[in-house]
Amino acid sequence: MTLSGYKDAGVVATEVIMTRQLHAGSFLIVEGEDDHKFWRPRVGPGHCELVIGNGKPNVEGALVRLDKGRFRGALGVVDDDFDGLEGRLRPSPNLIGTDTHDLEGMLIRSPALERVLAELGAPAKIRELEEQQGRSVRDALLERGLEFGRLRWVAQRRAWEIPFHKLGPERFLNRDTWLVSRDDFHDAAVKTGAVPSIDDLRAELEALPVADPWAICQGHDLVSILRIGLTRVLGSLKASKGVDDIAAMLRSAFDDQQLHGGHLGAAIRGWEQANKPYLVL
Repeated sequence: MTLSGYKDAGVVATEVIMTRQLHAGSFLIVEGEDDHKFWRPRVGPGHCELVIGNGKPNVEGALVRLDKGRFRGALGVVDDDFDGLEGRLRPSPNLIGTDTHDLEGMLIRSPALERVLAELGAPAKIRELEEQQGRSVRDALLERGLEFGRLRWVAQRRAWEIPFHKLGPERFLNRDTWLVSRDDFHDAAVKTGAVPSIDDLRAELEALPVADPWAICQGHDLVSILRIGLTRVLGSLKASKGVDDIAAMLRSAFDDQQLHGGHLGAAIRGWEQANKPYLVL
């Protein structure tokens, strides 16, 4: 059962409660359509019903409401974002965060990346890039993604409302060299008016603690950077192939054993053990 139209946390919780009349098993509440596409072939058929929350705040808010009503069998999976880095606790024991910053980051960290590179990349170009830079494509992706992820982290910490949808990698990544124009990126961020000055920006970036790059880099940025690399430096990808196409390939190439063997899969199994007889995977 799906409620149409606008969704907030209350609507999502109501959708789960109403669907309980038809479904006796578990519910997995996810943030959006892409998450739904990832989980749909991976949840237990007949055991688990997927619900789209339309955003992390809705998923968290819905679980808090369901907890208060003593509803059993509902689990939410959300992007960690910067929660782990900032020590933010989940508002419900029925909420689990991704192993990396978000789901797309988890896909790129897995062997799904090599499978996509094998399909879309040019072996000679990939080998040349890795020999020149002395690092793997994955590490090169992370290095570039950190330029964007670190600024996103600073923006969250300082409550700077930077319009990142206008400052994506496609604007600041050179397609011939696959390098980020850092100065242009920082200047553009300041020009939005959300950042006090270039000096403030650089001081805040310098003050960030050392942290796991996978917790910092946003997955969508990484997929966008990968796509740009595949157009020239790593391959000859056609312009018609967009970020959504690459993300879909990564989801399809992801080995379920990676899920079961990772922290996220272990957390879900732990939830299942604590909430018998409800099953998710």
